[in-house]
Amino acid sequence: MKVKLTQQAFTLPLLILLLAVSLYTLGYAIYLAIFDIDLMSPPPFDFVGLANFIDVIQQPRLWYSLWHTLVYVAGSTAVELVLGCAIALFISRDFFGRRLVRALLLLPMIVTPIVGGLIWRIFYDPNAGLFNWLIGLVGLAPVDWLGSPQTAMASLILADVWQWTPFIILLVSAGLDALPTEPLEAAELDGARGWRLLAFIKLPMMKSIIMIALFLRMIDAFKSFDLIYVMTRGGPALATETTNMFAYLTGFQDFRISEAVVIAILNTLMVIVVLSFASKRIMKEA
Repeated sequence: MKVKLTQQAFTLPLLILLLAVSLYTLGYAIYLAIFDIDLMSPPPFDFVGLANFIDVIQQPRLWYSLWHTLVYVAGSTAVELVLGCAIALFISRDFFGRRLVRALLLLPMIVTPIVGGLIWRIFYDPNAGLFNWLIGLVGLAPVDWLGSPQTAMASLILADVWQWTPFIILLVSAGLDALPTEPLEAAELDGARGWRLLAFIKLPMMKSIIMIALFLRMIDAFKSFDLIYVMTRGGPALATETTNMFAYLTGFQDFRISEAVVIAILNTLMVIVVLSFASKRIMKEA
């Protein structure tokens, strides 16, 4: 009992500090949202109540950005989950150079998103990029990957997949290494081999790890900003503008701080709803 009280005494100041910072941030955000704050106009600012929320909700651009956010999160996390699990299962086998391969696969995750975005902008360059050079070898015409609304979002998702698939690989590989050997050996004695062992033994035992990896990756994908900012800045024609980018452009390009905060609040509510539903399904499956 004494040890428990001592632990609480050490953690209580930190909890109070975190709570105070969170409440202050929330309160200041609400203040910004209910006043008409424009950096191009001097104070005092007018109290407008929920007018900023109504104005933002009535903008079609908000709904486009919400849809783009969901497409970006769903597309990137789905591909990363499938690809990451497949690669993790492959490198779980014992082969020459396994440790080196595993280390090399984690390198993209070490690169900062801004640097990664700059690298992929070079790859996507319509005149001297790697991808246009590759399709030129088979006689295809160059493609403006980041300049076309039809290809810009897919190009962003591919860059995100390159950078964050190693995160899934890392978690799934750790889970595979931690699997108990007794069920696997018993299944092999019963004749389970290859895909049967994978589908009916390994994957069901790995379900909770896979679901947690998906949940963590979704949280991070919703926060994605720097990669999009470096590569497209929401363009072309708003084709890749997520809610984070919409809020940034509204606040620091148009200087409408109140509307930017409202967009951020609505984005937070959307993330809470999506992640609450996802966490419920994850806990049910796990």
